[in-house]
Order: sequence, then C-alpha cells, then structure tokens
Amino acid sequence: QGQWPQTRINRGGTVDWVRSIGTRSLLNLRGGFTWFSEDVDQRAAKEFDRSLQLVENSNLSQELKNNATLQHHFNAASVAIGKKDLAAAKSHAEEFRKGAEARKNDAQLKQAHELAGRIALAEKDNAKAITELEQANLQNPQNLYRLSQAYRGNGDAAKAQEYLKKAAEFNSLPALNYAFIREKAQKEAGKS
Repeated sequence: QGQWPQTRINRGGTVDWVRSIGTRSLLNLRGGFTWFSEDVDQRAAKEFDRSLQLVENSNLSQELKNNATLQHHFNAASVAIGKKDLAAAKSHAEEFRKGAEARKNDAQLKQAHELAGRIALAEKDNAKAITELEQANLQNPQNLYRLSQAYRGNGDAAKAQEYLKKAAEFNSLPALNYAFIREKAQKEAGKS
C-alpha cells in the first residue's frame, strides 16, 4: 500500500491526486479514469468524500468548488455501480448529467453517457448500454470493452468481437485505461 502523494489542484481545478490501492486498482479523484474492484469500493467512497471536503474547505473559487461537487457525483455513481447500488448510482448519475448539460462541457457529457451505459450494463439493458456507450469517450478502452460486453449481451457476436478487438489493440497515450483491460480483452478476443 502506497502513501498519498502530495495533493495539488490542476489547471482544470480538480483534485489531482492518485493512489494505488492493491495491485489492480487505481483511484483517480479527477474521475478521468476509474476502475474499482469490489474490495476497495468502500475505501474509494471515503477518499472521494474526503477529497470533496478538502476542495470545499479550500480557498478555491466557487466555480472550482462547484466543479468538484459535480465530479463527486461521477465518482459516487462509479462506486455505487461497483457496489451494485443502482438506485444510488442513478441518482448521482442524474445529478452529474444535469450539471454537465448546464455547463455544456463535452468531456463531462461523455462521462454522463458512460455512467448511463455502465448502469444499463449492470441492469442487463444491453440496447440502452449500447446507445449510451456509443456516445461516451471512445478513446477510453474501458468503454470499448463495455461496448463489447453490451453487444455480446445483445446477441451480436460480430459487433462484440469488433469492439473487443478494438479494446485489446487500443494504443494511445496515456495508456493507463488500456492497462486495466488489456490482458482481459486480449484473452477474450483470442477465445472468439
């Protein structure tokens, strides 16, 4: 278990502190990438709450504090999805979506679609998951992998394989999101 690095506020005004938890989980409080294993969901929720409190108690502008609150909804929805608390996930996802729409922030709108797609996947509503995830950030290989799952669940093996291959062969910088799904996607792509 690593120590918390120094906390800093990046140019976007969000907390930019990262901590490795175990060997397969990473927590990024910006919400640019989140990958949780079930054993860390509770700790992640506490750290997200703590990060929001740090920002709220800081001397940052109200605009930056509002952005941190909005991003907290994304993080809380992600944790709730991991815990299979879909009611809480939907509530936080809706607050995040409303805020992203009000700000007309394209990156956050893509994150809102990602959350909606992840919730739909958890509910096994594959058609909705596909619709939402196709509007998410497709430069995130996790979303490509999620699309492969949704297409597979929807009975479209060819599309599932197409997205699985895209996820398995994804190559971009930074490659952290890819690191989370690379081995799993490559194994599954090799099976088909």
